[in-house]
Amino acid sequence: MEHFYQSMLAYIRQRPRLEKTILFLTEYCPYITFMIYPCVLINLWLTHNPHFIEAILRPCIAFIIVTIFRKIVNRPRPYDHMDIKPLKGHKHGESFPSRHSVSACIIALICFYANTYIGIFACIIAIIVSLTRIFSGVHHISDVFAAIIIAILCFIIDFH
Repeated sequence: MEHFYQSMLAYIRQRPRLEKTILFLTEYCPYITFMIYPCVLINLWLTHNPHFIEAILRPCIAFIIVTIFRKIVNRPRPYDHMDIKPLKGHKHGESFPSRHSVSACIIALICFYANTYIGIFACIIAIIVSLTRIFSGVHHISDVFAAIIIAILCFIIDFH
């Protein structure tokens, strides 16, 4: 895996436009997700959508599960145990699973309650958020996959 990250990061760094694009997406795509979410909640509330409470609880549950799991596992980030330098500075440890990815994914799924097109757009943003976590070298691929699985499970499991 170390060779994968070294090669990927070297490839990205040799292409300044690509590096700037990844850094831009890494920085700003999460903001898009977190701007869409309150708008969707307001829409669900105003339209008296029966999924309004779920739209609040499911992301909260996913976030709490991931936060607790990260504290327990405390997996090192790729740059903590590999000879790589991430594209962007980040804290050490608590890599598994990715909190950015789980948040973006569960919010994207919640967006489908309000509108299919918003849900599709939010899913595209969630994919970008997840991929940039890997491309920037701050998460393992398994961190992101685990986050996506947790988001899907928190969306489909009936908590009643």
